[in-house]
Amino acid sequence: MTILGLAGGFVLGERQRDEDRASGAGSESATEPTESSEPGFTPPGPWCPDAARRKAKETGHTSELWQILKVYADRTNSTWWICTDAQGGLYYQSWTNVGKPLVQGTNGLFLPGVERVGKDSYKVEAPDGNVFAISPTTFSLTYAKKGTEPQRDEVRRID
Repeated sequence: MTILGLAGGFVLGERQRDEDRASGAGSESATEPTESSEPGFTPPGPWCPDAARRKAKETGHTSELWQILKVYADRTNSTWWICTDAQGGLYYQSWTNVGKPLVQGTNGLFLPGVERVGKDSYKVEAPDGNVFAISPTTFSLTYAKKGTEPQRDEVRRID
């Protein structure tokens, strides 16, 4: 009896899904894979930090972000990431005082809208006008406030 009930429920569920697909309704049709002549996305590296992925989601971006550059500065005990999504969007994540929990707005900063400058260099402007630039060998922060000396650090690629 149980088997007949399960089979009947399955058939009715499949019929409803078929009707939804035919009418364009239902949530499954949006997630079904489609045929494409382009190859699928291959993540370029490991996931970006959870804090970056959470902040991306909170700000209306995808949380599926992968690391394409990760550098560390000994002088400031800081780490910076450049992340990408499957559509090629670029994102910035910083973490100062490495060793303490990464907290956005305290010792971390997440910014969307990163621009590629050359082969392995990136820059992004924060809402306050400060400009961050990162490459595999250098980090710089140019302040929007006139008369403030830029911060420059030698960095090394990690991970």
